[in-house]
Order: sequence, then C-alpha cells, then structure tokens
Amino acid sequence: MGGLGILSYKTVAPHAHAAASEGAGATLAPILTPGSLPDSTQLITQHQRCQEIFAGNREALLGSLNPEQAKAVVEASSKLGRVWLTTIPFQPSLRLTDFEVAAAPQLRTLTGEREAHPLRRDKLLLTNIFGYPEVCLQRKSWRVARHEGAKRTIGQALASTPGTRVRLEPLLHLTSRRNDIQSSPWQAKDARATYLPNQDTEPSRLVNKYLDSVADHKVRHRPSSNLPFHPIVLSLGGMRNGSTTKVFASWKQVMTRGTYNLMLKRLSLCLLQARVRSFEL
Repeated sequence: MGGLGILSYKTVAPHAHAAASEGAGATLAPILTPGSLPDSTQLITQHQRCQEIFAGNREALLGSLNPEQAKAVVEASSKLGRVWLTTIPFQPSLRLTDFEVAAAPQLRTLTGEREAHPLRRDKLLLTNIFGYPEVCLQRKSWRVARHEGAKRTIGQALASTPGTRVRLEPLLHLTSRRNDIQSSPWQAKDARATYLPNQDTEPSRLVNKYLDSVADHKVRHRPSSNLPFHPIVLSLGGMRNGSTTKVFASWKQVMTRGTYNLMLKRLSLCLLQARVRSFEL
C-alpha cells in the first residue's frame, strides 16, 4: 500500500519457510506415502500468512497519522492511486515529464512541498499545510482539464469495445454539469464523471462514505431522463466509491484485458498529472 513499504526479510522468512514446507509436504506425501492425506488439502500461502502482519502495520501506521495524512495513505494504496508506478511508457499518453517524475514520488511521502519551502499565501510567509496546493484558490484550477482528460480516456476505452457505441457530450461553458458519456447497446448507461478535492476525516470508510454522498447528490440533481444513470466518482488520489467500482467491474467484463488495463493506467496518470500541476518543488 502507499507509504507502508514492504516487509523485511527477517519478518517474512519464517512465513515463507512455513508456506514452502507445507506446499512441499502436500506435494511429496501422496508420492512417498500414498493414502496418508485427504483428497483435498487447504494450503495457507505465504501471501495469506503475511496479510495479518500487513494489517497490523497498516493499522499502526494509520493510527499514528493525522486524518489528512491517513486519507492520503489510503488513497495512495488504491488501484488508481498506485498503478502509475508500474506503468511502462510505451506510448506518448503514458509518459511523464521530468518535473512530473520528480514531483510524483513526493506526493506519496506525506510531506508534499512542505519540506521544500514555506507556503506563501496572500504574500505572507506561512507554515505549509499538507495537501494545501491542491485546494489553494490562489493557484490555477485544473478541475475541468482533468475531468475532460478522464472523460476522453473512458470514452476511448468504451468505444474500442466491439458492439458498443459511445457519445461524449461536449462541455457546457461556465457550467458544472458533468453528464458526459452515453454508451449503448450492451449497457444503456449514462456515466457522469466527477472528480473531488481531497476530503477526509477517517481513512477508508469515511472516504468512501463521502464519495457515496457526492454520488447520491449527482443522482438527485441530474436532468430528468429515462436512461439508466451511474455517476462516476473518484477522489483526486484515486479512490472510487462503491457504485463506481461496480461500473468499472461491468466494463471489465466487456472490454479486452489490454483495453481495460490501459484505461486504468491512463486514468491513474491523468489524476497524477492533475495533482502535479498544482505542485511546486
């Protein structure tokens, strides 16, 4: 997960040895001593054995952070929050500039630009605040830019799916309406993309609760229509609410594996680049 790191060899070695011994025993026992084992044996993998340690480390880490930092760690550990780290830039849309490469890791350190220099706000030298650059009203707003970038990414992925027609509604100038993607016939689905600034109280559960409240608000205030409607709600750090996760799961079923994975990578990079635009080294 983001910011948690990996377990040390000293911690993992006993669990790896236990898993390997159990697996070897289950494999060799039927050969050396036929009939000594039941037909099916439930093996405990190294991954399963280490999950308890990871869970303990995670709770200890989140408990030591303030709410903003805890939410940032949870977001960084989400699929969209971390997939850019393993993305190979084999095409221009997957490439980062030198500045983005330099700034992106700092966004995962929980210091942001705080350690680089103090915050200048209203021409006063003040102590920097974690996450402030992304909500500072004195800096340019990139909400529409990242929204349009994500809309194109999702639209292109859906359009490449056989038997699917996609229509991207144009942005209405000086409005906040985000009724953007219509796809048919496999799923008469109207998708609204909404990207949020960082909001947090408690890590995972309350982040999802807040995202769900935004989705509910979009459903209640959408223009009247007979088409099925599903709001797409992501936080700037990559968290998805419950209904958005279900929509992505339905897309995964109809898209090819390559198309779906490429869409996730491009969305992850789109969110990252939006954060970097308001970042100062």
